[in-house]
Amino acid sequence: MLKKLLVPFLILALFMVVGCDKDNPTEPEQKTEFELLAELGDVYFTSYTNAAGAGVNTTMSALYDLLTDTDASNDPYMIDFRSAADYAAGYIKGTVNMTYDNLVAKIDDGTIPKDKPIVNICYSGQGASRATALLNMLGYQAQNLLFAYCGVDTGITKADKWVGQTAADEYTSMETTANTTTTTYDFPVLSTGEETAEAIIKARWTAMLSDDWTASATDVWDNPSNYFIINYWPASEYANPGHIPGAYQFTPKSSLKTTEMLNLLPTDKTIVVYCYTGQTSAQVVTYLRILGYDAQSLLYGVNGFYYHGLDAIGHQYKAPAPDIYDAVLEP
Repeated sequence: MLKKLLVPFLILALFMVVGCDKDNPTEPEQKTEFELLAELGDVYFTSYTNAAGAGVNTTMSALYDLLTDTDASNDPYMIDFRSAADYAAGYIKGTVNMTYDNLVAKIDDGTIPKDKPIVNICYSGQGASRATALLNMLGYQAQNLLFAYCGVDTGITKADKWVGQTAADEYTSMETTANTTTTTYDFPVLSTGEETAEAIIKARWTAMLSDDWTASATDVWDNPSNYFIINYWPASEYANPGHIPGAYQFTPKSSLKTTEMLNLLPTDKTIVVYCYTGQTSAQVVTYLRILGYDAQSLLYGVNGFYYHGLDAIGHQYKAPAPDIYDAVLEP
């Protein structure tokens, strides 16, 4: 009798369990902090455009045209990251002087607009490239001013930095044979405690501000075994005019994806990324450091140590003619 009574209860309990499973399906596994950031990076470093679909760099000539067309509605929001003293000595009219340290605060309080183009400006174009990467990963319409004030007027305070860098070809023994590696690594583990990609990016930016993010040509050429060196050029140019001995070729707009070559980056060695001018590599290094890698950008790129090696492919710094942009400069 007891057995007969228990059967209906067991059947009811089974239906209740099945019903509960339907109402509460297994939740998907939560993504790691690294995965949240890499999803953004996979998109950004493939398209390499800002939120408006524009390229991530602009020139002083293009900026000048916008600022002098008598239509203020298309003027970008311009951030000048130089020191307060250098800013006061001369600047592009309409720029706002900020520091990298207070950039996140200016994002959080709404000072930096998300509904209009932003142009980041520094001394050489390399520092501001870092801010451009940060802002674009956060969904802004940011661009870097190529060569920064060195592309505006070399008479401005410290705007002769590029002139000095391109004066001599210090290292010309470029390698033309390809280097390959098949060693893979686990991705870095991040632990900011934040739950959204935006919050993680901001936390990582703040944490890495005091880190050494640049390497000089002397550092790399004298001690190549100390680094995992990335040539961030197309394969054809990696072969001709060649690359720093021992460097690996990573193709722009494809190789940095998690499904491509990102897992070839070591987590136990300093990574040095170089390009033509140090401006693209500064963006790449900003992303890699946010992801948790120990990465550095080669200052001034190949322009800084083998300027004439770029004769056939371009991408060389050219000093601006004096005074041509005076109409938008103050004082």
